[in-house]
This record gives sequence, structure tokens and C-alpha cells, in this order.
Amino acid sequence: MDNIIEIKNLTFSYEEDANNVLKDVSFEVKRGEWLAIIGPNGSGKSTLAKMINGLLVPQQGTIKVNDAVLSEESVWYVRSIVGMVFQNPDNQFVGATVEDDVAFGLENKGVPREEMIPRVQEALEMVNMSQFVDREPAKLSGGQKQRVAVASVYALRPDVIILDEATAMLDPKGRREVIKVIDALREAHDLTVISITHDIEEAARADRIMVLKDGEIQDIAVPEAVFSIGEGLIQMGLDLPFAEKLQANLKGLGVEVPDKYLTEEELVQWISQSYLKV
Repeated sequence: MDNIIEIKNLTFSYEEDANNVLKDVSFEVKRGEWLAIIGPNGSGKSTLAKMINGLLVPQQGTIKVNDAVLSEESVWYVRSIVGMVFQNPDNQFVGATVEDDVAFGLENKGVPREEMIPRVQEALEMVNMSQFVDREPAKLSGGQKQRVAVASVYALRPDVIILDEATAMLDPKGRREVIKVIDALREAHDLTVISITHDIEEAARADRIMVLKDGEIQDIAVPEAVFSIGEGLIQMGLDLPFAEKLQANLKGLGVEVPDKYLTEEELVQWISQSYLKV
């Protein structure tokens, strides 16, 4: 896969002479992959997300999106490629109804009405919100609001969606709803996803995980390699997936468990197979 985003030597601080929030950060995001970014509070995760979308300007370094270097001249092109869904969906709602809200960005782009109507319908169908077209966004549940926010971004046809703590304010059911929608969008449209998250179970679904601490990349690898850090993640104020913690507990009880990362489904399957062999 080719790179859709390339970050080189990114450095940023909010005030002159202040400590840098990001320090010489470099990495690439491959087209069609899901990259999760985790780290303690204040590690620079949301700052990095806003810089990729051109909402913040680095003091040093370059950001390249779809082979275009992010600048004042290219920022609107970059934003057409990279859409963002924020933590609080209420901050993104501008329409009186769900349908109006999804159509708002298309109207701003001057999309003709005959093209706009099917795009709004398709976006709402993709997030399973077609039955709520005339509902006021304020009267939706948290998970429903966030799905509408995803639909509003998706209708603009971005190649990349950044989820900036988009599931942080949701209950477990709402989180599952939103992640299921993102999975479906990726599969149907080869979407690239960058998720800024504290939810380690969400991060476990990604193709790769980047660990940020104090504005520096500590690790960037597939989930099983990152979770193998174990206690090191916990010392950074992070967590481990339930399956990883269960494996550690089983190992502590003397049970011989596979020496590799297993998802919950894989761990259940292994336990079932091991039990049936007894």
C-alpha cells in the first residue's frame, strides 16, 4: 500500500518559548489502514490530529496528504481529503434535522441538489440512521448523534476520517455502534481511519497502534507488538485489552497460554479448544 499521509519532523508548541507539545514527530499512514493513536493525557494526540487537518500550523516539519504538502494554499484541498469527527457531536451540529445536518457540508461545497439528495441518503443508510432523517439532532442518543456526525463527514467523500476521541463520551453500546459503522465504511470504501482514543479495546481493532508520550512516539506497531509492552503501558497511565489481562492472569495461575496476543474471540476459541481436548 502507498502512503496517504506522511509526517516529517513535526514540532509544535502553543506559545513561544513554551515546552513543545510535539517533538520531532515522523510517521506515515498507509492508504486504507486503521491507525490508532493512544497515550496519556497531554501527550499531544489531539494536537497531532488537528495539525493533519490544517487546524493548527507546526513550528517545524511537514505534513503531506495525498502527495500534497499542507500549506495555506493547499489547506482546503487537504480538508477535502481528511474529515474529522470530534469528541462532542453537539459541537458539529448546525442543521434543524438530521437530514439538514448531513446536507450542510455539501451545500457549502456547492454540490448540486440532484447529487446532494442521494449522497445524504447513502450516508445515513451507511450509519443506519435513515429512519431519523426528520429528527432533531438534540433528541438523539449519544451513539446516534455520533453516527450522524460520521455521516456528515462521510457524505463529503473524504479518503481519511480522523476520530478525535469520538467514542469517549459514549457508553459501551454507543461505542460499539460507532466502531461498527467505521468498520463498515472501511470495508465498503477503502477508507483510511486515524482514531485518537483512550479506549484500548477500540485501539485493538486497528491495523497499527502509535503510542505517544510527552509529544514523542514511544512505539508504532501492530497491536500484538504494542500490547506486549504490558506493564510499560500501564505505567504510562494506559490499559491493556481484557483478553491480554486474562492471559496474564491465567499465566500467573500456571496455565500454559499461547505466547502471543489474542483477541477476545481468539482467546475464547483457544479456551474452548483446550477444554475440549481435556
